[in-house]
Amino acid sequence: MLISQTEATFRILVHLMPIILIVMLYRALKANTLNMKYLKRIILALILIQSFQVQGQQLKMPANAELAAEASRRFAIAVDAMSVDKFRESANALHWLMTNVPDLYDGLYINAYQAYEQLSEKATSDTQKEMLLDSMMISYDRKAEVFGLTDREINNKAYRYYKYWKSNKAKMDEGMAAYKLVYLKPNEIINNNIVSYMDLARRFKAYGMNITNEEVIDIYSKVMSVIELKAAEGEDADKLDRYKAAVNGLLTQTMGDDLNCEFINQNLAPPLDLGDDLRLAKKVFGLLLDRGCGDSPYIEVAAKIIQKQEPTEGIAKVLAQRAFGKKDYENAAAFYMEAMSLSTDDENKADLQMNIAQLKIAQGNKPEARIAAFEAAKLDPAKASEAYTYVANMYMNSFDDCSKKESMIDDRSIFMAAYDLYKRAGNSKGMAEARAQFPTVSDIFTANKTEGEAIRVGCWINVPTTIKTRASN
Repeated sequence: MLISQTEATFRILVHLMPIILIVMLYRALKANTLNMKYLKRIILALILIQSFQVQGQQLKMPANAELAAEASRRFAIAVDAMSVDKFRESANALHWLMTNVPDLYDGLYINAYQAYEQLSEKATSDTQKEMLLDSMMISYDRKAEVFGLTDREINNKAYRYYKYWKSNKAKMDEGMAAYKLVYLKPNEIINNNIVSYMDLARRFKAYGMNITNEEVIDIYSKVMSVIELKAAEGEDADKLDRYKAAVNGLLTQTMGDDLNCEFINQNLAPPLDLGDDLRLAKKVFGLLLDRGCGDSPYIEVAAKIIQKQEPTEGIAKVLAQRAFGKKDYENAAAFYMEAMSLSTDDENKADLQMNIAQLKIAQGNKPEARIAAFEAAKLDPAKASEAYTYVANMYMNSFDDCSKKESMIDDRSIFMAAYDLYKRAGNSKGMAEARAQFPTVSDIFTANKTEGEAIRVGCWINVPTTIKTRASN
């Protein structure tokens, strides 16, 4: 197989490198300038070159033997200095290498931007720090030109604009451009670049830079999409919820009064009328709730899209309540039952059963309302007092419908049954109100009944109780 003249030259140089280094060693010995530090660097260079050859990462040495020898020496110095945190010495060598042998290998630039960043953290003045950070960015840019940047490097470069220059108006445009590049590949975005992008947009607008509300919303949408993507990949839910809360808060700060119900309804939500865009539905739903836009029709539109694709107890309950408010009892019942089927928590189920009880009352179905309330009491003992009081109130409010006006005792037994439930609930006020409606001892005597005698309440209530009396006036 034929090879080019350049490749042939390179292969020869690679094999000659050990010889070149040996010549350097011989000259140093002859000139009596050899010291242990110099010797160590030459030996390290030999080891590194051999390592690169073995790993298939051969250094791309220049054709000029003298330049190649100097490049080898500087390479050894750079790597040796980096290994012992002598970042200034390493940066000097790396600067020479990037200038004179820019395509030697990509690690030059990696070591360079790392060295300059480390040096910036130890800078003794703002001017010096700024100069070193500029050198760090130049190293990123040079690598991009010669070898290209990895996705991780693109992310790291953008975050460094935020980390070091988020309060520097002069750097804002560069920082935003870097983040736009990061967000071209949502799957590669690191966590550092989630909340920071939204905050950079906030700062961008706060500094009076040229950014529209639509552009802010676009950034918000992209950031929230990345959070959702990470959630789908199984990242820590609590952490992602904190990101969401932070991003929503930053959006509110960025847009201020411009982010109102009208803006959301007119600029963000309308595409939901055209299709089932789950991501958009989540954003619109969250923003409408956050901004207190309970009257927006898009809350329901968004909720239905979310529930259809990612059903949850919470969204089902929201839809049930919306339907109930519109007296659409059929859909309210369907969504409440869906919420029940999705719930895994007895306390939540108890709450839902009380909601169902209210729905059944609205539908005029008191027996089923009672069943739902009693079920709530069974599911959550802490809910029992509320549930029993609720049913007792139903009994009290049923007197006009259930009394037959034939027997005072039979009619008043409704209040006796209510008293039983108030007592079970520990509701002394309710007990007193029910007791006030009991017949007197004289009424019992007249009806040829006795206190404590068993009696069954009629009508829909249809429960046993005992005859009770109140004191005569």
